[in-house]
Amino acid sequence: MSSPWPVPEPPARDASSLARYGEALLATLERAGAPAAADRAGQPLLQVLDQLAQVMQSATPGSVRRQAGWWDRLWGRDVARELDAQAWQPRLGVLRAQAEAALQALRDQRADRDLAQARATTAAHVVQAWIERGEEQLSSLPAALQEVLVQRLDHLRRLGALQQVEAGQWKLLAEQDGALLARSQRILETLLPAWRQAVLARHAGDQQQRDQQAAQLHAQVSAELASVQARLD
Repeated sequence: MSSPWPVPEPPARDASSLARYGEALLATLERAGAPAAADRAGQPLLQVLDQLAQVMQSATPGSVRRQAGWWDRLWGRDVARELDAQAWQPRLGVLRAQAEAALQALRDQRADRDLAQARATTAAHVVQAWIERGEEQLSSLPAALQEVLVQRLDHLRRLGALQQVEAGQWKLLAEQDGALLARSQRILETLLPAWRQAVLARHAGDQQQRDQQAAQLHAQVSAELASVQARLD
């Protein structure tokens, strides 16, 4: 943020100032602001990974069509999906590059969310410090002024509670990003290279065994995607 948090000050001894106690803190919070939370930020990455999974499936003849339900087969959608998946195969490198770009964007957003969580947590602590400083001065004020300050401190407590809730929300979003990052990296860095090796090595051994291995790797990718999607929904 552009300016440091203001140090808690003892409240003034007049009603007008007491009603604005912590004004400097509020101004700092307003200037600092907070980044907006992107809605379903992992979806672009998931969409690319889903396309990659369909390309993987299309490498095994008939696999896309076998996955289609009876209704899709009735409408001929199984054939259309297999043709689409086969058409994507030459784009495997492009899809991989798109996935890497989306992955980096998610890393950057995760860092922003970590910063937002830290900011909200610090803000909650600073608000509490101002509350405690005000409470220290309560007994030294006349009864009428005590009532004004008590009301103001109640407002600050609500502000502090809101900052704590905000910090928790940023933490949850960051954890979701972290889960998606971990699973996406496993797909791109481990499962996809192993699948490509299995497909390319078909000619060097038993093709049925290689197809089986490729299908197992595709199933693992699908499971990873389903797990992340369930967490984000």
